[in-house]
Amino acid sequence: MTLPSTLAPIVEARQPTSRRLPQGVELRGDTLRICFFFEGERCREIVSRGRVDEFSIALADRLRGQVLSAIAAGRFDYRVYFPDSRRARALHQAQDASQQAQRSLLEMTVKEGVSLWLSTQHSGKAKSTAINYASKAEHVINAFGDKRLADVKTQDLQLFRNQLVRSRQNPKGLSPKTANDVLTVVRGVWNDAYENGITSRNRADSLKNHCLERESQADPFSLDEMQLLLNAAPHQRVIARMLVLNCWLGLSRSELVALAAEDVDLKRRKLTVSRAQVLGEHKAPKVLARQREIDLLAPAIELLEEILADTERHCMQPLEITRLDNLSVRYETVRLLFTNPNTGKPWSQSALDRWFKAHTKAVGVRYRGLNQCRHTFASRALSNFAPQEWVIKQLGHIDGQMLQLHYAKWIPEETGLPRNSVDSLNEAMCSGWTAC
Repeated sequence: MTLPSTLAPIVEARQPTSRRLPQGVELRGDTLRICFFFEGERCREIVSRGRVDEFSIALADRLRGQVLSAIAAGRFDYRVYFPDSRRARALHQAQDASQQAQRSLLEMTVKEGVSLWLSTQHSGKAKSTAINYASKAEHVINAFGDKRLADVKTQDLQLFRNQLVRSRQNPKGLSPKTANDVLTVVRGVWNDAYENGITSRNRADSLKNHCLERESQADPFSLDEMQLLLNAAPHQRVIARMLVLNCWLGLSRSELVALAAEDVDLKRRKLTVSRAQVLGEHKAPKVLARQREIDLLAPAIELLEEILADTERHCMQPLEITRLDNLSVRYETVRLLFTNPNTGKPWSQSALDRWFKAHTKAVGVRYRGLNQCRHTFASRALSNFAPQEWVIKQLGHIDGQMLQLHYAKWIPEETGLPRNSVDSLNEAMCSGWTAC
């Protein structure tokens, strides 16, 4: 910036040869400039060109002091002090873009906000989790859709929460658990709105989850039902034995269908659980405790010997396995134990459900979901006085809470004397069982 003509020296300018320049004032040839820091960056701006004398240096030093004072007070406007500066123009354009972006954010609709939030959930989340969020997000879009995020009040969200769940007034509403999943989406979207400056606070902060009744989900199969499932339809035994096997293992469905021959150690009577299959993809079990080594009871060993013999000639398959962080992957080449005989590929959840529903009807067993195989193992083990810590380890739980609330049901007819070893459990749990 050229100094105003009124400040030009009256006397003939002299080059300052002996005097030291003030701090932050620089002389390059016939150009005088000042140096300062603004928003974490070093800035240099020209204040005089041509002849330089003591007076112009003093003016440059005074201007730098004014700039530093304005920066310290938070009122520095680059364009006022240096209107011809390229940095001033760049800052002005950036500020205009930021203001325009903020105006656009304030106009963001709920539907757009939901879409933006969902886009961040695909990274670092399990595929099944992201799909679940997308499904639950439809309830939010249907309720608020084209309304601006900024216009949705806390009271609107509270009313939405109350009307979401099944009740006497709303018999077609959602279960408390499903409604709570929807509220997870609501909290995420309005937290983003707060973080992006659309709202001055998170308007979903006060939303509380619906209380869940503590009812056991366990409806275990009896020994007689397990015998029917395995043997009543001999032509279906190859598939049936997989599910009956799980009544003796207690794995989740996703862990069961991902088992490979390499996971089985019959000599040590152990089975390693290190992967699961969800929505056609292989992944590490969802929590670290689910990666485990479990004990094999005698009926499980018998069925596994049969399965291993029948699958000995199966081709090795390369697998890409998503790690626990849901980002990185590892690779294995294994011989999978269970595939859909109609496709030769791993079982999908829907195909296995359809087969099991038809099979239970055909053999005269009351239908329950496939997860009841896992519940059968837990219920029978506890009813035969297996140590709770052992059952927790077999199931891959962290503590006994889920076991007590959901996974086990006392079976009075199986209750006998307390047992405290795998051998004792073999004697107690397997009495009356034959695989043929």
